[in-house]
Amino acid sequence: MRHARLINYALYQAGWFACVLGAAWHRPWAGFLIALTLVGAHLALSDDRGLEARLVVLAATVGLVVEMTQIAGGTYRIASGSLVDALPAPWLMVLWAQFATTFRFSLRAVMLRPLRAAALGAAGGPLAFLAGERLEAVVLLPPLTHSLLRLALCWGVALLVFSMVVRRVTTELAEPRYRSAT
Repeated sequence: MRHARLINYALYQAGWFACVLGAAWHRPWAGFLIALTLVGAHLALSDDRGLEARLVVLAATVGLVVEMTQIAGGTYRIASGSLVDALPAPWLMVLWAQFATTFRFSLRAVMLRPLRAAALGAAGGPLAFLAGERLEAVVLLPPLTHSLLRLALCWGVALLVFSMVVRRVTTELAEPRYRSAT
């Protein structure tokens, strides 16, 4: 259903901005709580809560590995909200969880095609971090080209993996929906 994809996209964007602006404004827990609430709203509305919850856990787990790799590789520094220097900030991890809510909804057309998903990850990951840097939530460390290449590689591989999982658990014909209030 088209409106479910639009609602899903709007929820994700609201969570992304809440987390990034929360970190930039040194209120990372506000963004974290908003995004976590939006993940909960997605799960509550979804027709297949169990599957969606498993995708959220998978994305958060993969995200933890990706972000720990980026931190260890010297790709970026978080503006605020990190509890331990070697671990990603909670607001960044909830973004991974919230990102999973788009896999079968607003990103469905991309996620059902592994090469498109990998290309989206390779381009979108670095662009999201560049936007986050512009908004002062993260600082990409020099040399910038190396940081962007590390992001592109990790995000490309991550979305390829997510795409393969989504293809296994999704039928082409059955489009996911949100429950109606009726």
